[in-house]
Amino acid sequence: MTPPTYPAHSLPADLPDTADLTGGEWQPCAVPLGFDLEDPDTGEVVRPALGSSAARVEAALAEAAALHASAAWCGVPDEERARALESAAAAIEGAVPRIVAAEAFATGVPLAQTCGLGIILTGAFHIAAAQLRSGLLRRTVTGRGGHPVLVRRAALGPALCVVPYNAPAPMAAHKAASALAAGCPVIVKAPEMAPYGTQLMVEAAVRGLTAAGAPTAVLQLVHGDARVGARLVADERIRVVSFTGGTEAGREIGAVCGRALKPVQLELGGNNPLLVLPGADPVTAGRMAAELLTALNGQWCRALGRLILPADLAPEVLDAAGRELAALRAGAPLAPGTGFGPLAHSRHHTALTARVRELTSAGAKAHAWTDAPARGSHFAPLLVTGAPEGATRREMFGPVAAVHTYEREDEALYLANSTGYGLEGYVCAADPDDGLRVAARIAAGEVKVNGSSVMSLHLDTPRPAWGASGLVDEGSAETLLHFTGSRVTGVEPTP
Repeated sequence: MTPPTYPAHSLPADLPDTADLTGGEWQPCAVPLGFDLEDPDTGEVVRPALGSSAARVEAALAEAAALHASAAWCGVPDEERARALESAAAAIEGAVPRIVAAEAFATGVPLAQTCGLGIILTGAFHIAAAQLRSGLLRRTVTGRGGHPVLVRRAALGPALCVVPYNAPAPMAAHKAASALAAGCPVIVKAPEMAPYGTQLMVEAAVRGLTAAGAPTAVLQLVHGDARVGARLVADERIRVVSFTGGTEAGREIGAVCGRALKPVQLELGGNNPLLVLPGADPVTAGRMAAELLTALNGQWCRALGRLILPADLAPEVLDAAGRELAALRAGAPLAPGTGFGPLAHSRHHTALTARVRELTSAGAKAHAWTDAPARGSHFAPLLVTGAPEGATRREMFGPVAAVHTYEREDEALYLANSTGYGLEGYVCAADPDDGLRVAARIAAGEVKVNGSSVMSLHLDTPRPAWGASGLVDEGSAETLLHFTGSRVTGVEPTP
């Protein structure tokens, strides 16, 4: 894909007005959410943030429930659903340049990075179709008397997919494609601070689905804040939930779903360690630290939270990280050559500034090397030294990480595991085998040795979340299966 080009400070001309989709009908949103959508680069107001009305939310719920009861989607053969998913992927393909530009503008993430994540937009639908064709949802075993027993994974019912503002369209594509493959009618709730890309993705996907004969209500979109999300989660017609977002919101959603006995998948926050082992190359460690600190402008749940260094190697690693950060070109996310952009919204900028002030007022020191513009929501990446370990346990969700040093390996592992989170871990080691030995002792769902990309280690492995980082694995197969329940049928032989 050739990414679109925009001059600095530009607003994509085709940024969509906020609209929801229920029962195949688009309607402009009109409920004020109490804040403004902004240009993160300049801080200028774009328009008021608007959400779906109570009537539109109710309509989406009613449409989803009626569609599931009719079996017009869950009852079609797997191959037919797979073809519809492929049709959705084809429709999204033509919209990818517009989606990734809207994502860059709204989130502040440089266009080069949103383009890289753009492969997920279509890939999620292709993968879900392939999972169906692989026979993931059915298997047959031989029962007593030689009778076949069918184990069928069947759709649980209307599904709610809630995505955050940092990379919303790719995450919405992954969740929605998986739920659609399972046979569930899907309601997507877009993030209120960055609604554009998700709306464009849903718009394109629905075109492809309906062109393949899928029902009009199979994929719906609503907008709103936490109040809209809470209403959807609590409604008895929603039978399964997948949520990516903050830990505190995840706790509330998990509690509601637990009382209702409805399955919920939670990918929440992280405070991810990069543990540098003695003898590691300081340049490699510094590069990893800088990449993990700044990918998606630090606004991702697997970003660097703690840089854990051997005491005698710390000055060299910090120097190397500083050189990487000083070389970053910070600027407008849509401008060519930008490597680091602003935070998504002034509300987040204010909150992150306050968190850093808490640490520095208690004696810690924040180190900055990147020349970030003094406008909008730009925020220079920081490494913070001298903070007490207990003061750095809470997730920052931004380009800020604490630096801690150690003398012994058990100290380092304590620092890696003491936050209560367990999403991702990173190890930098001169000897990969030694790195793997240490990685096996880090309490996280995935641990990368000598790697710092935003991608998983393998497409077919799960993306687990331990501790305060969530519940129920995500993954190519895992997310699809989350939206299903097992049904076992067969003829029992006569005694």
